[in-house]
Amino acid sequence: MPVWLSAAAALVISALSGMGVGGGGLFVIYLALATDTPQLAAQGMNLLFFLFSAGSALLVHLQKRKILWWAVGVMVAAAIPGALLGTFLASYVSQSLLRKIFGAMLVTGGILALQNREA
Repeated sequence: MPVWLSAAAALVISALSGMGVGGGGLFVIYLALATDTPQLAAQGMNLLFFLFSAGSALLVHLQKRKILWWAVGVMVAAAIPGALLGTFLASYVSQSLLRKIFGAMLVTGGILALQNREA
């Protein structure tokens, strides 16, 4: 896979992520399917990718004062133990099952997003 193609994919996925499309899931799919990256490695790279894309989006939201700090606190309080538990469990789950769980999560999230969208 040429480096320029991966850079182009990262640019497009970052733009989609900035628009709220959910670029993290797209990046894992790209890594797993287009580059044959193992699922756990793809998820790890996705975390780094998310830090940078979310960091740039955070600057824009800080400037526009669109952050609900109480919601940030609730999410951080739930995310830290969830991430630790997920990391622990991922080491005991096969790559195949992990991909299926990830796919099911994406499909479920998509269905919920479609059901809750405003007309």
